[in-house]
Amino acid sequence: MPVFSSAEEAEKVYLGFFSHITQHPELRGKFVESGASFRANYTDPDSAVSVDASQDPPVVKVGAAAKAAEVDVALFMTADDGHKFWMGDLNIPMAMARRKVKIEGSVGTLLKMLPAMQPAFSMYPDYLAQQGMADKLSG
Repeated sequence: MPVFSSAEEAEKVYLGFFSHITQHPELRGKFVESGASFRANYTDPDSAVSVDASQDPPVVKVGAAAKAAEVDVALFMTADDGHKFWMGDLNIPMAMARRKVKIEGSVGTLLKMLPAMQPAFSMYPDYLAQQGMADKLSG
């Protein structure tokens, strides 16, 4: 059974979580410092989230607005793999080698965002629990 029951549920989680981490006092500057933008395109359910950190504050979009956003890097994966990534359970280089994750654009640009993304891994389970979605933490 998929982690997210619908595109709306996935986009609600990702809009809230990405807004939280891009505004977090310890992470906001790291996102802005990267000067990059990216979009995660998910399947099962089909959904999308984009982050434009070329401006301060970073802008987060979901759904059609995210899909229409021009970005430096686009990632393609299942919503379950996106969830695993934020749980710290998906190794992106290994997933790319196995073609579970595809990237369009510069991998180097994506790597610029890692200093902001890595501390966010520990925030994701807490965020889900605070949103009443602790059931998403197992499985």
